[in-house]
Amino acid sequence: MKKACLTVFFALLLLLVSSVPAFADSKMSGYDVRVLLHSSSAECSYTLRIEEGTYLIQDERGMELGLLREGDSVSFSYEYGRYWIEWSDAAEDSAEPLMILSEDPEARFSLGGKSYRGGFKLMMNNSYCYGINIVDIELYLYGVVGRELGYNYHEEALKAQAVASRSYALANVSSSNVFYDVTATTSSQVYGGYSAESEAVRRAVDETRGQVLIYGNELVPAYYSSNAGGHTENIENVWNSDEIPFIGVPSPHDEKAGNYSSYGASCYSWTVDYGPADLVRLANAYGKTDIGSYKGISISQSHEGQSSVSGRAMELSIHGTKDSVTATKYNICSLLNLKSNLISISDSSGQQIAGYVLGADGQTRAWESFEGLYAIGAAFKAMLVNGNADSFYVYSGDGVKELAKKGSYANGVRISGKGYGHGVGMSQWGAIAMADEGYSWEEIIAHYYCGAGVEISEYY
Repeated sequence: MKKACLTVFFALLLLLVSSVPAFADSKMSGYDVRVLLHSSSAECSYTLRIEEGTYLIQDERGMELGLLREGDSVSFSYEYGRYWIEWSDAAEDSAEPLMILSEDPEARFSLGGKSYRGGFKLMMNNSYCYGINIVDIELYLYGVVGRELGYNYHEEALKAQAVASRSYALANVSSSNVFYDVTATTSSQVYGGYSAESEAVRRAVDETRGQVLIYGNELVPAYYSSNAGGHTENIENVWNSDEIPFIGVPSPHDEKAGNYSSYGASCYSWTVDYGPADLVRLANAYGKTDIGSYKGISISQSHEGQSSVSGRAMELSIHGTKDSVTATKYNICSLLNLKSNLISISDSSGQQIAGYVLGADGQTRAWESFEGLYAIGAAFKAMLVNGNADSFYVYSGDGVKELAKKGSYANGVRISGKGYGHGVGMSQWGAIAMADEGYSWEEIIAHYYCGAGVEISEYY
């Protein structure tokens, strides 16, 4: 009896060992993500070149149809209701989708001038064609982190981005996704494949391997945006969902984005000017209506009993003589083509304005008249600018300008904004500045995500 039990035991052990995939000890995790690289209704043909490694050609059921090696080219296409694949002097067709796969983490193929790890699959949906990269999550992150955050920042910021991106991607992997799990663009996460990798990025991914965010034992899609403008926002105040308790927190490091580049500065603070005709055009396009002539614009930080915790606009309406158009929450950015909805508005349409003065708080204020204007002169004494003349001169970035003391009627709306993006979860510029001040990736992630039951967990 003991001998029989031992025989069964060793048979099971042998079965387990033999079933372990070849990549078990490699960089790969065993969790694949399907990334949409290209989609088209006009054509359905892709030619790939194997750059490194060996690939198996398979159909949807796993039947092996052929072998590809380094230097081989392979063409995928779909016509007359069937999938086709051609390589070397061979060709196969199938009613099921066809793909190439490899268990080698270093295997790569090129498509459209870019290199990708993992495999490739062609799928059709009626007349629409999808080219999909099937790649292990860790190898996928190699091509995401640098494109999303940048390459030359502190390693702790790169690690924080790796954890956020890993959690976001894995939370979006689902068998209910018929064709793909994520796109390669900002609609999901920007992904550049092997061509977007760097040594620093690979190290950040490897050193946080398997780390994700969970809530109630479920994976969390860890949202993030470029710059929160000084304070992140509750998720329910941005989208109509509160299943995940991402809560708004102060993000004071956002203002340091300008220390890194002019682009960083433009992500933190910006202004947009619109004339009445511009606002009418935008309102008509957004609301698919005709509001008539411009009457005014109004904003509120509350909507249906919800109030922004960061000062973001929750409702914005453009009013016309015939109708009004209203956008709520993050949709306000779509209405007005804004970087964020953390905004204040100055409507000077129809007002008599001589000019604008920049206050200590960074906000511009309209002055109806410069008559009797004083300036600080020598010895810090006040002096009347240009006496009783009708105008005076200022020196600006464009040279010397003459300004009338008595204003004319201005005709526009100035929107002063902060931040870039929806403001939920991690602020990327804030994470960059926090890392430079000595915060670890765990502290950065905890600050932005872990305020209401969300936790960092080792998923594998």
